[in-house]
Amino acid sequence: MSKQTNESKSNFWLDLAADEIIRRYPDGEIIVSSGHSPSGTYHIGTIRELLTASALTWAIRERGRKAQHVDFVDDFDLLRKIPKGVPTELAQELGKPLYIAQSPDGSGTYGEYYHGQLVQALKALGCHPDHTYFAHQTYGEEHRYTDLIEKSLSKLGQVREIIEEISHRRLPEDWAPVQILSDNNRLDEWFYVGFDHKAQTVQYKTKDGEAGEVSYAEGRVKLDWRLDWPARWSIWGVNVEPFGRDHATKGGSYDTGKELVKTIFDGEAPFPVPYGFINAVGQTKKMSKSAGDVMTPADALEVMPAEVIRYFVVRSRPEKELIFDAGLGLYNLIDEFAAAQDDENHPFRDAHNFAVAGNTKRVISNVPFKHLVQVYQAAQGNEEQTLEVLSRTGYQVEVKNERDIIIAELTFVKNWLDKYAPDEVKFQVQQSLPQTDLNEAQQKFLDALAESIESHAGNIDGQAMHELIYAAKDRAELQPKEAFQALYQVILGKLYGPKAGWFLASLDQDWLIKRLKRQS
Repeated sequence: MSKQTNESKSNFWLDLAADEIIRRYPDGEIIVSSGHSPSGTYHIGTIRELLTASALTWAIRERGRKAQHVDFVDDFDLLRKIPKGVPTELAQELGKPLYIAQSPDGSGTYGEYYHGQLVQALKALGCHPDHTYFAHQTYGEEHRYTDLIEKSLSKLGQVREIIEEISHRRLPEDWAPVQILSDNNRLDEWFYVGFDHKAQTVQYKTKDGEAGEVSYAEGRVKLDWRLDWPARWSIWGVNVEPFGRDHATKGGSYDTGKELVKTIFDGEAPFPVPYGFINAVGQTKKMSKSAGDVMTPADALEVMPAEVIRYFVVRSRPEKELIFDAGLGLYNLIDEFAAAQDDENHPFRDAHNFAVAGNTKRVISNVPFKHLVQVYQAAQGNEEQTLEVLSRTGYQVEVKNERDIIIAELTFVKNWLDKYAPDEVKFQVQQSLPQTDLNEAQQKFLDALAESIESHAGNIDGQAMHELIYAAKDRAELQPKEAFQALYQVILGKLYGPKAGWFLASLDQDWLIKRLKRQS
């Protein structure tokens, strides 16, 4: 996508969205926001919002317009649930805001702990919000919400009416527009009953019926989330915001926020970019921070470069649900990315352009990932031997021109095999002859193949080896399935394995001949 001020002719969703945003906001700087709560381990589903906001900001800037990506961290949110894997003694922190609750490792606060993980992930992913705002600071030290808290309280009747009318549900009689931080640093002990405009205080009652008041101008009063979101739009003049599609349902929080920001806060709702969730393959529910077994950005970065993750997130329209397959799906994703990097007319070339923005160095080689996985195993994890086998199996040019890239990819291959690869793609060449159960025809086949390889002049490539295998099978009057099972048994100790032609061609021929003769 080239830098421009006029509309593009692309049908890529990012181009279409940037064109529409610029039409809506023809003047001034455009503010793109993202928001999240550091309530648990950040997973790749959370990253979709931040990368979508980053992509929109980039696309707007590519058109010559000023834009900022601002990220809101709701660390004033209360701790509602202890995620799996977190010490159970942290249950005593439930009800406290995240900027006060103790971290799982006891080193600081809960919010700092999990937001720190996010910062590391964003840095690795090349996603850099221009400004990050923490709720406890914007409510407290910066006093940004004081006027809007006051507006919400003075127009409480209208607030209730808007929420009930648009959401088509009745609010509880004791519903409060604010949460109040108690002297015990909890948000679930003091309950709103009224406010004093002149004194800038709210009145509350405790669970025991005791009454009191506290200032709403000093960071101890937080708007209910239905109000907090539109208040944020008003304060920072947010123009564009991606958010989960659950908020975009008819009568949902975006619809109520749109009316609340206009009627209560005299502001305007941003251009909405609802996005679908990222689910793990085989799962129907979105990833959850509290589940404790999610795929984190750090996990994903162990098996693919950051650019491929960026590509995965932006290649599809935001509203589409994404399925993250860390198993065999990784083959297709990485190879598709590799194809897009060399083909100007590739259907996802625009997604690739964002994914590699600012990076001119290739991160994926032209060796198919599946082949790299198989060769790495055939070479028993040895780096130099892997390169040698690649050269002997048709990838001499790639080894010569992309050596460093291939070596970097081998780390992803190793991690993938260790953590996510299904058993059917994993194999290991056995150093000693495995126990086998071969019939007479299978033994005859192996002997015939050993003889053919021994008498063949020069190196044997994958296609030639394939032909030798089939010729030996015919000589032994053996069915293909039985022939391949015999090969895999004597070499791998199992009944299945990789494509036999290239695999046998990748092995040392002297060693292979001895193994086929069952001599080692």
